[in-house]
This record gives sequence, C-alpha cells and structure tokens, in this order.
Amino acid sequence: MKGLKWGELYAAHHRRALDPVKLESKIKKLLMDDEVQKKSGVWAYVLDGDERHLNLRSFTEAMRNEAYDRQNGICAETSEHYPIEEMEAGHIVPWSEGSKTTVKNCHWRTSHK
Repeated sequence: MKGLKWGELYAAHHRRALDPVKLESKIKKLLMDDEVQKKSGVWAYVLDGDERHLNLRSFTEAMRNEAYDRQNGICAETSEHYPIEEMEAGHIVPWSEGSKTTVKNCHWRTSHK
C-alpha cells in the first residue's frame, strides 16, 4: 500500500457510501488473483473500476499465435482477413466478467477502427 495516492483516492471517493465488508471481500479476491500483476492498484480499482490500475496479465506470444491460427487470420468483428501485425488479441469474455487469460478465451480483432 506504500506509494498509493491516498489523497487523490480520498478526494475522488470520500462522499460515496461504501460498504467496507464488500470492499474487503473484493480486495482479498483481487489480491489472490494471479491475473492481477499490480497488487497496489487493487484499492483504486475497487473504487473506480478502471482495470488499468491492475496491469492484468497479457496473452503470451504463443497464446496469441495459437488464437490467430485458430481464426485463420479472420477478424472476430469484421470477418475479414488481416495480417497479424494489423490485429490485436483480446479476451472473448472480459476479465471483469470473471474470465481468465487463456488461449481459449483469446481472439483477434482488427486494430483498424
């Protein structure tokens, strides 16, 4: 918890009614989750829901390659073929909905939007 910007967190959230039991439960679960790479971001995340605080585990190169091969280079959103350099790997079911960073939960979509 050292290094957290407690003043900023307090300023942004001190007026909200928070349930300490629910917060403690969420914090414990997140601290035990091996997908969460930045444990110090857990407190900010439970307050604002921004997953960037957690530095979630990314798909490995092998996982990304396997998913790209499985899709034959076809974008999950546009159904068009793209070279791997023009695609980005993402979660099929978002981490925030309880999914994990596994090859079965990886799909490719174009970075052209």
